[in-house]
Amino acid sequence: MRKFDRIKAPIARDTVFMRMAVAVVLAIAVSACATTPPVRPAVDVEPEKQVYKSGSLWPGANKKNILFADNKASKIGDIVTVYVLENTTALNKADTSDQTSTDNSVLLDTGAVTPTQIRLAGGRKSAGKGTTGRSDQFSSTVTCVVTDVLPNGNMTVEGQRRMTINNEQQYVLVRGTVRPSDVTFNNSVLSSKMADLDIMYNGGGGIDGGKSPGWLAQILNKVWPF
Repeated sequence: MRKFDRIKAPIARDTVFMRMAVAVVLAIAVSACATTPPVRPAVDVEPEKQVYKSGSLWPGANKKNILFADNKASKIGDIVTVYVLENTTALNKADTSDQTSTDNSVLLDTGAVTPTQIRLAGGRKSAGKGTTGRSDQFSSTVTCVVTDVLPNGNMTVEGQRRMTINNEQQYVLVRGTVRPSDVTFNNSVLSSKMADLDIMYNGGGGIDGGKSPGWLAQILNKVWPF
């Protein structure tokens, strides 16, 4: 039994070290995924075929050279500029009150000249008032690419803006569905006109990392029972 215990102890320590290593790797992977921008979508655009007649420089009528053509985005690969103007305000107020009172009198005849009177009175009064509010505002401009055209003509667009300033990486992602009628003459659209809109603003760096606790503290906060 003693020999078995001596063999079992190193195995248990190795298991603990392996679990700690796995936890460290997972924490690093999670923190990296939080700041890594999503992969840009691959857009398969069919090239335009131009057929030149013998001895002519005219490539034939197409969307780019027709005088009265509509140059608004309509097919995969076209560009749409999205003006993100999001302003959300929520306010909730509550006011409650409750009040009860009792008043009872008991007269006791003790044989004295003046009877003894006992008075019992009581009551309860409570009042509560609370207010919660939240206000969010975000504005940006992101130029997106049409990634898909639905059968009814609506377009799915997606675009990213990535910026690195003083080793601080920031990115903005916009994804949603746009109606062709909401696209203006200069191929722009408001974010409020988009359906299934996803807006993601994230980044990472020294300043951003200093605002949040380390990965070990975050893990302990999730598993700490007290």
